[in-house]
Amino acid sequence: MLSLPSPSSEEAGYSGLYSRTVTETEIVEVSRDLFASGHHSLAVQEAFKAVEKLVQSRASAHSQSGTALMETVFSANRPRLYWSERRSQSQKDEQRGYMHLYAGSMLGIRNPVTHEFGWVDEGETALELILFAQHLLRKAKVASVATAGVSIEKDQSAERD
Repeated sequence: MLSLPSPSSEEAGYSGLYSRTVTETEIVEVSRDLFASGHHSLAVQEAFKAVEKLVQSRASAHSQSGTALMETVFSANRPRLYWSERRSQSQKDEQRGYMHLYAGSMLGIRNPVTHEFGWVDEGETALELILFAQHLLRKAKVASVATAGVSIEKDQSAERD
């Protein structure tokens, strides 16, 4: 536990909300103490790093990071992590949409919070972003992992032949 001053009463309220809503171990372990002590930018940064590490691990893509990692791993055409067979338009849209959410979170949240001091300085905003990171982490946890060199499209085209 960090030895830092106690948060204000408003921040303490957000800390209680954090405790009730942020439950994924990977996120809690890296962000709870930072969030509780008012280090909101660092808490958000660590939460999104946890998402990135989980995606790297599940997809065996340790040589990539950030936006490029997410665009490759959740590719609409040959994803390494996916949630459906991508046969219907809705299934294709889900894959493509989440690819953009993951890539966008790296570009629009993780990068600024990593490179700018105090990018997130409010407990409410930090909690919203951490909960978004938690959603992405959970979604990546339940994704199926593609077998190396095999894509669903190949499997589908083999079924048609």
